[in-house]
Amino acid sequence: MSRLVKICGLRTVDLALVAATAGADMIGLVFAPSRRQVSIAEAQYIAAAVRALPPPRPLIVGLFVNAPAADVAEITTVAGLEAIQLSGDEPPDYPIPQGLPLLKAIRMTGTRDEEAWLARIATAPSVHSGLPSMLALVDAHVAGAYGGTGTQADWSRAARIARQVPTVLAGGLTPENVAAAIAQVQPLGVDVSSGVERDGQKDPALITAFIAAARCG
Repeated sequence: MSRLVKICGLRTVDLALVAATAGADMIGLVFAPSRRQVSIAEAQYIAAAVRALPPPRPLIVGLFVNAPAADVAEITTVAGLEAIQLSGDEPPDYPIPQGLPLLKAIRMTGTRDEEAWLARIATAPSVHSGLPSMLALVDAHVAGAYGGTGTQADWSRAARIARQVPTVLAGGLTPENVAAAIAQVQPLGVDVSSGVERDGQKDPALITAFIAAARCG
């Protein structure tokens, strides 16, 4: 499997199509309160446009933070999501909509819950096309924040996790440093949000450059 690339925090069809055309494997739609949050209606519109693309096309990932499991399941169905990302303090026994891949944010805080999540990820079976059913999304720890901060993760610690479980590296990645990050961490994939923004908005040229650099990593 080639290196996976996820572009997170997309809010328009045009940007989702830019990411898809550039070769993104996953696009992330944020349902948690933030400046990147989308409404269910916006998510439906974006998801429909992406699903209409010929294969290969990006997987549509919904990002949630400490949301009730019932709400996640409902939004997943209504918005047409194809994978789930949990970026909060969800407990290790959190129920996942059946049959969907899960990305769980791991901020390397060493808590019992994080260790339990890593154990759950390590024993999760594979699903279609060889994509793991659960992946650790390793990100930087920033007090009071749940991702998208632009703070670089500890690559040395991330590399240790990547040797143990399927890992997507996030945290402070940019077109300029993603190849070096991949070389050091050797993750299954990489994830970016703020690193492809200019003045707080997603930039098509940066999205394209990031994906190209990740493919060379």
